[in-house]
Amino acid sequence: MKTNHKDNGNDSSQCAKCLPAICCNYFAFEIDEPDTRKDFESLLWQIAHQKVSFYIYRKKWHIMIHTRCNFLTPDNQCGIYETRPYICREHSTENCEYTGDDYGFSEHFKSYDDLLAYIKENYTFRFKQGPTGVAPNCE
Repeated sequence: MKTNHKDNGNDSSQCAKCLPAICCNYFAFEIDEPDTRKDFESLLWQIAHQKVSFYIYRKKWHIMIHTRCNFLTPDNQCGIYETRPYICREHSTENCEYTGDDYGFSEHFKSYDDLLAYIKENYTFRFKQGPTGVAPNCE
């Protein structure tokens, strides 16, 4: 569980306290829910790559790519703040990655082994592959 860092009196300074700019070090989007062995094999192939994870939020599957925004300056400030994209302008500090208690994911697969174990526990697909012991792709 994440620690709640909410500063009730000073929302304008939250971004300065949030190092290393958590919200600017990944992007995620919804994907189709896997339902066939081939779908899960595709997800296993994707998560075998560095800086990729999957999560389930409100019964919907998402892929998360852990990568730093090219516009973050060395001191974690937005280099294009005044002209930043819509999705950045809409991101609220009220319940962001820094101030929220947790992401609210029902599942977060940070490694090949995490996803493989989930598949074996929840589906009848048979995979001979055992745990790889490879460390998670993200923190």
